[in-house]
Amino acid sequence: MTDLPDLHSRIFHEEIRPWLPPRMVDIHCHLSLKENCGPISPERMKEMWAIEVGAHQTWEELQETGRRLLPGIEIQFLAFGAPFREMDISAENRYVLEVTHRAKGNVRGLYVVRPDETPQAVEKALEDGFLGLKPYPDLAESKDGKEPGVFEMIPRPLLRVLDGRGGILMLHLPRKGRLADEDNIREVCELVEEFPNVRTVVAHVGRAYCLPNAEKGLPHYPQSPNLFFDISANVNADVFALALEVVGTQRLLYGSDLPITRIRLKRECVGDDYINYTDGDYSWNTRRKSPEEEAQYTYFLYQELLALIEAARRRAFSPADLEPVLFSNGRRLLDETCR
Repeated sequence: MTDLPDLHSRIFHEEIRPWLPPRMVDIHCHLSLKENCGPISPERMKEMWAIEVGAHQTWEELQETGRRLLPGIEIQFLAFGAPFREMDISAENRYVLEVTHRAKGNVRGLYVVRPDETPQAVEKALEDGFLGLKPYPDLAESKDGKEPGVFEMIPRPLLRVLDGRGGILMLHLPRKGRLADEDNIREVCELVEEFPNVRTVVAHVGRAYCLPNAEKGLPHYPQSPNLFFDISANVNADVFALALEVVGTQRLLYGSDLPITRIRLKRECVGDDYINYTDGDYSWNTRRKSPEEEAQYTYFLYQELLALIEAARRRAFSPADLEPVLFSNGRRLLDETCR
């Protein structure tokens, strides 16, 4: 990655940096080795656009990206491997654990878990140093042609182990309805009630990338102190404003979803659907803007932070009001889980 062009440097230093604390916790990022990935078909590329954007990132690359995109900020990371079925998940987990051992506390890890693993395997992963589990819909079997539900992604016997340890669950909500899906709401309510010691982080504000989905779903989730929502890869200021109101600053967490958010991007909502526009030459990037407009795209990560700042302004928040989201909530979560 080259030095930041003037556009991105101006956006960071003038619009973003005044809102950031000197230290941040990134609760959602990936560490992944290219050699751990098997062949990926063109159909899969279309199905999961993020694979083409950035499926791989070494610890050295993550550090360099952090220095380039968030200069002057001390960052602690919670990382996990790429959770796609084409990946050698065991090798990914070994790499993440190896990084956590040599990163001297700057990185903590989550264990990417398949639903058919045994409780004994999960127990060993937590004993080895992982702070919790990262299930993913792509690793679970669907039934009757339906996308797997929460307890198909992460079965109850594995959750019992995590509950006994007070570990972290990074939950990517399944199903097309995302945050507003009635089955997702019901299952998360069940999870929080049955496993109260699990520190559940609902990723991407439940994949509510447009306001209608957030309005339909967010008010129905439990007000549990152990149910968090991270803002990673979400760039919607309307959604963030609602989350600040409904969830509050004590249960929102900053996450980057790097390496995906290194791309330059603009996202538009049409009802409850979103369209990604970028200047990158990706197979899925078939709807292009003019070269002049594309030249004004900034980093996906900056779009996320700008949306959070805009939401904070609407609520007359100060940078100090956002500090828990950007640092202390995540730091407390990691510290309490480490004990």
